[in-house]
Amino acid sequence: MKKKRMLWIGFITLGIAAIVLSRMMPAKSVVVDMDMVKAGNIDKYVEEVATVFLEDEIAVYAFESGKVLEVSADTGQTVKKGDLLVRIDDREILMQKEILEEQIKSAAAQFEEKRKPTGPEELNKLRAQVRSAEIKFEEAKRNMVNNQSLYEAGAISQNDYQKFIVSFETTEAELEVARNNLLLAQKGISGNIEKQYRAQIAEIEKRIEILEKKRNDLMIRSPIDGIVMNNKVKVGNLLQSGTLIMEIGNTSEYYLESDILMDEMGAVQLGNRVMINNEDLGIKDARGTLNNIFPKAFSKVSDLGIEQKRVKVRIRLDEEIQNLKPGYDVEIRIITDSRNNTLLVNKKAVFQYQGNDSVFVNENGMAKLRPIKTGLESDKQIEVLSGLSEGEVVILSPNEEIQDGTRIK
Repeated sequence: MKKKRMLWIGFITLGIAAIVLSRMMPAKSVVVDMDMVKAGNIDKYVEEVATVFLEDEIAVYAFESGKVLEVSADTGQTVKKGDLLVRIDDREILMQKEILEEQIKSAAAQFEEKRKPTGPEELNKLRAQVRSAEIKFEEAKRNMVNNQSLYEAGAISQNDYQKFIVSFETTEAELEVARNNLLLAQKGISGNIEKQYRAQIAEIEKRIEILEKKRNDLMIRSPIDGIVMNNKVKVGNLLQSGTLIMEIGNTSEYYLESDILMDEMGAVQLGNRVMINNEDLGIKDARGTLNNIFPKAFSKVSDLGIEQKRVKVRIRLDEEIQNLKPGYDVEIRIITDSRNNTLLVNKKAVFQYQGNDSVFVNENGMAKLRPIKTGLESDKQIEVLSGLSEGEVVILSPNEEIQDGTRIK
């Protein structure tokens, strides 16, 4: 019994010694990643994708119907204002124009012929006609007077006497015509006839002018300096009036459009700075300004099939950006708030503990839990309003091993 008692005492003594020894030895340190609290600048922003558009882009349409005979510009080609883009068949119009021009020549020739003074032979002929008409008139007048007495005496019938009256009136009219023809030949063309010819020629010229405008509409030209963004036609196509021919864009100026979630529009305002990025295009923090917020929200289905309310905004580019093309997508950050020279902590260091933003601070190789008050937040950093000082070191992405008082290295 005495031996067993001594054995148990030995075991107990060894156990107590092991406990005391373990407490006297330092705890095992946990390896962690750390970062220093620093002063710097931070931006709060709305992040979205924007699409590139040309500031000056014009759709060119056909004004007349017809067959395409010539296409002088193709997609990607640079054009100047007034350059021919497409020629539609104008041969029928040219034929109509030639016919009208011949009509003008004919009318003008007739008019000039009428304006020519009458020659001596023609005048003598007209004078002779007047004398002949006068003789006939005098003879008819004498016969009518003489037969009037016979009619009144009852020597001839009324029908016979009426014949002499008709003869007198006929010769009188013929004399008037002969005298007018002579007078017209002596004076030249009348003012009314000249007006008729001039009105006829003016009307034909107006029709030619309409044909010229129509032919000009068949010669489709570029309205601006730029690049053909999209050519829609080929030689031989039959076009209708109103058909889209080409899209011409002026590549000297671009702008961006983006659809922002309605829930994020509260802080978005005209004049907000915009940072533009696209890693594939080599664009990093190019500058822009939000210069237009559309007045009406609209519904848009997301890539995940969720219907969202969004608001379209437009962004002016404040610097020249290489490699941009219409239709390209870029990432944008609309800066809604900024802080300069403020205290910043790595976003990976901050976590929620008992309802407060908290961090683990490295105090002499030991993790110390500390609540902090935060301000603006970016994708990598958080503004610290209180709870930390510049130069302090915090633990990044602490896991379950890290507790208040855990040794770290």
